Amino acid sequence: MLRRWTFAQRVGAGLSVCLLAGLILLATLVFAAHTLTVDDGALFHHVADILAGLLGLGALVALVMVLRNALGPMHAEAVQSEQRLHLFMDGVSDYALCFLEPDGTVSCWSTGAERLTGWTSSDIVGQRVEVLHVPDAVAHELPASHRERAARERRLQSEGWRMRKDGSRFWAETLLTALYAEGGTLQGFAEVTRDITERKRTERMQALLAEAGRVLQPQAGAKELGNALTRLCVPEVADACVLYLPDGQGVRPGAVACADAATQARLWEPLMRRPSQDEPGPARVMHTGRAERFAEVDPDRLPSSVSDSTCAELWRALGVRSALSVPLVVDNRVLGALCLLSTRPHRHYGAVDQAFIEELSARAALALDNARLLAATQNALELIGVAAHDLGTPLSSLQLRLRRVRLQCAPADAQDPRLREGLLLAEDETKRLGQLVHNLLDLSRLSGGRLVLEARPMDLAELAHEVAARHEDQAAAAGCALTVHARSAARGRWDRQRLDRVLTNLVSNALKFGRGQPVEVHVNVDEHSHRVQMSVRDHGAGIPAEAQQRLFTRFERVTTDSRAPGFGLGLYIVRQLVEAHGGTIRVHSRPGEGSEFTVELPFTQEAQEETGNVIRA
Repeated sequence: MLRRWTFAQRVGAGLSVCLLAGLILLATLVFAAHTLTVDDGALFHHVADILAGLLGLGALVALVMVLRNALGPMHAEAVQSEQRLHLFMDGVSDYALCFLEPDGTVSCWSTGAERLTGWTSSDIVGQRVEVLHVPDAVAHELPASHRERAARERRLQSEGWRMRKDGSRFWAETLLTALYAEGGTLQGFAEVTRDITERKRTERMQALLAEAGRVLQPQAGAKELGNALTRLCVPEVADACVLYLPDGQGVRPGAVACADAATQARLWEPLMRRPSQDEPGPARVMHTGRAERFAEVDPDRLPSSVSDSTCAELWRALGVRSALSVPLVVDNRVLGALCLLSTRPHRHYGAVDQAFIEELSARAALALDNARLLAATQNALELIGVAAHDLGTPLSSLQLRLRRVRLQCAPADAQDPRLREGLLLAEDETKRLGQLVHNLLDLSRLSGGRLVLEARPMDLAELAHEVAARHEDQAAAAGCALTVHARSAARGRWDRQRLDRVLTNLVSNALKFGRGQPVEVHVNVDEHSHRVQMSVRDHGAGIPAEAQQRLFTRFERVTTDSRAPGFGLGLYIVRQLVEAHGGTIRVHSRPGEGSEFTVELPFTQEAQEETGNVIRA
């Protein structure tokens, strides 16, 4: 038991024993002195007692001096420690330091706590710490729960709202440490609190910007973007949010979000009133391109500049306590204005909020502008698709008529080769024009996301022979020997029309750039990997290595022959159609050795058997 005593406790016990022994010795000396005064002959009988008492008293005095010397440094150290504690509590101004009794009563209050909360030491000492917590937390007995948990786990770190003396709130990070005596008795708690409202606000804004990057996609369209933007701000940074867009008569609300659905229904009537450019609000923000911020607003007494404006009715209906309006600007063009309204007493928009909302508005403006450009592009692509579709029918009819005329005129006009050559040239040009029309139609469908594959049983080797037969005249005109190498049937479920387009583009390119050299088409089936490999090889000039990386991009032409016609769409469309089938395409080429384009398409054994049954039937 003695081992658990502190040094001070042991010295105190020693002093108590010395005091008791001194009283006993003093009583003995007084009794001996009284005996001597009564009986003079008793001196010799009490000499030993008197000497022993004097010796004991001297020893007691010496012991008291020793203990006094031992207690002196301890007292000085205690005074110094207390002074250091007060200096520490008064010197730390960024943290609130306080000591609590086991029941939560505040017993010590630092200068930092006074600066942070507004409560002075005389105001708060003796009160329960619950006065620093918001009413919801007190109603759920959260402070008492935190003390119980800290007493059980020795320490507890938490975050939550705290109240200042003026009623305002701040987001606090608190470390609550239980203080135990050596005997294991709970003496109270030490609480360290700091205001992390700005840090928490920054984290929320950063999370908001990250979420904006995911939500604000131009593919959604302008209306959907506006709704997503306002929903993104409510209730995270605002209780109501309105996106204003320009129209012919000024500005109009394009999207509205409110934390209270019942309140949102009442907002449309004041929102539909047209604000002027001279009064505060979205019209002036869009006109000037500068943000407007009202950090603190008294709902009962609106600012003089707002009280007579169009937005005054809206502010009164909501009970606005803070407002922020920022323009949506991209390339020095103002696309709209984002208005944030706060009705909570503890939420006021400051410079940091304005900086984050301006960044959010810049991203939203860019997304809106991209959505506009994307919509215009899609409209242009749809127009191209409609035009290509309408051109396809008369162009096919023209090709058939030219072929019929060429065949009818050939025997009778053999003596005039210019007529036959002209008809062949016209027929080749119509074929090239027809291929371009089909490419434009596929480009429109691919860019608009409307390409739907019609997979049916087919034989890829049969298709290769069919395409080669259609290009016999072009091969003869180019001086190329066009051959197809297919050892066996290559059956599967694919879109025949799209693969016809793929093979037609590859063979046409090979005949165009490999003039005078043979062109070979190979079709092979790999049963182990369940893939069909189709390659088209020419022996022309080849493609430089640096150009092969951009070969399949849109509008890219890598030929050095400026006379070679084309828009750089063929190989781009080939790649898109192949990848739509789940396949891949690659090129192998060296300058002077020609080029080989290889297409690999997957197939299943069931699809191959189904195709075989269909063909045999």
